[in-house]
Amino acid sequence: MKQIGLFETKTKLSEICAEVDSTGDEVVITRRGKPWVRIVPLEPDPAPASAWEKREAWIKRKGLGKKPLPLPEGMGENPPIWSA
Repeated sequence: MKQIGLFETKTKLSEICAEVDSTGDEVVITRRGKPWVRIVPLEPDPAPASAWEKREAWIKRKGLGKKPLPLPEGMGENPPIWSA
């Protein structure tokens, strides 16, 4: 763990951040010789969910499960077949 004084941090902040990002090591900023704050790399974001995973999560949230979706009013038992 590297320690850097506050004044040096102010003059080299972008370099320090680039180092933390590339190495993954944290840096402790000292104030008057005492540890004050810490700069740590962020955890990588989890992989974004696919459209199907988002759909499944939505169905589960809505409580739809495996039951069929209701037909709109007036569709009755035999909905019309649309052709193009």
